[in-house]
Amino acid sequence: MTLALETAERHWSLAEAETAINERMVSLQSRGVIRGSVVCVPAELNADTVWTFLAVVRLGAVFMPTPPNPTSHQQAMFDQNQAVPASEGTCLRLLTSGTTGTPKRVDLSITQLNASADGSIKRLGHSANDTWLCCLPFHHIGGLSILYRSSRAHSTVRLLDRFDSESVNAAIETGVTIISVVPTMLERMLEARNGTPFPTQLRVILVGGAPMTGALLDRCRTINAPIAMTWGMTETASQIATRVPGDLRPDRDVGLPLDGVQVSVENGRLVVQGPIAPGGRYVTADRGRIDEHGRIVVEGRGTALIISGGENIDPTRVEQCLLGHPNIAEACVVGRQDPRWGQRPVAFVVGTQTDSIPQWIRNELPPHERPAEIHWVDTLPRTELGKLNRAALIHQAQSLHGLMELDRD
Repeated sequence: MTLALETAERHWSLAEAETAINERMVSLQSRGVIRGSVVCVPAELNADTVWTFLAVVRLGAVFMPTPPNPTSHQQAMFDQNQAVPASEGTCLRLLTSGTTGTPKRVDLSITQLNASADGSIKRLGHSANDTWLCCLPFHHIGGLSILYRSSRAHSTVRLLDRFDSESVNAAIETGVTIISVVPTMLERMLEARNGTPFPTQLRVILVGGAPMTGALLDRCRTINAPIAMTWGMTETASQIATRVPGDLRPDRDVGLPLDGVQVSVENGRLVVQGPIAPGGRYVTADRGRIDEHGRIVVEGRGTALIISGGENIDPTRVEQCLLGHPNIAEACVVGRQDPRWGQRPVAFVVGTQTDSIPQWIRNELPPHERPAEIHWVDTLPRTELGKLNRAALIHQAQSLHGLMELDRD
């Protein structure tokens, strides 16, 4: 289990990478790392992190990456969780907060990583001939899964030390065949390319982490971009369902489950079964359905559901309605606390301000789904992976409402 690695400084062949991993294993053992040890590592996007990750896994220890420059609060959280013993078979420990708040510990087993990597390799046609461009951080599953898949396929990883649309576009012109991005990254790449199609050797653009908008999919269709939309999560070691590369249908699905994975629906929630799921079965917080072809349609991500006056409101549905207005480019709907209703939906939108929005909403949405407030903003806050930072917007919605109440007084 090894890979070839390219950085701006040098290239490691498979044999050279194998030597680097073995040397790192010896170094870790000399520091007292044994099977089951939790090894906390600042996860820089460099070769050093690559060798440490693969060496820790080979030793049967647990790799626990931190952000490269954690805050004191983040470091305290990692120190606290590093002290928690890992169960047998655990090889990776991540802290994830998704988009809504408090970090939680996620332990992944070697069984999960192997099943996830093998399912991805088959769906994407990943082989030893591929070069996978990595510009995703290593303290999240998205970046680490690139390393693990590539080590299983004995392929090459080309490593950038950060995401920059110009650098990424330049890299994919020189032999890269696969890249993983989130939708906001893809948008920036397309803007920088200004309508120029991707090179023919780039055969997969794996897009996950957040839903793709219809407008972004349309832009990809215009230049026949080889995107493969995917749905996954940290708890399942990344991908769960993925479209085949180049499937540019306008439908809302994210494709079929990976081989060996079953997805069902219970009480509106998507349930994952198979070796990628913790304990073999995982009830996700995502809401969705399965279409007549067995493809997965994710209708609401995470725990963003708003409950107002006993009515369930899916913010994704309200956001899609808002995005249908020609003046709105981006939208996020969150729930703020309300003493009478429990919660009220609040919309944050980016675009050209207009007075026509309230009437548009009245025509498109039932009363309980209509945002109680609409705030025009220059940008929406996002996490480092490009996901909408709903926690920040919930706090902002609450603060703005408090100011509005003071003005009324």
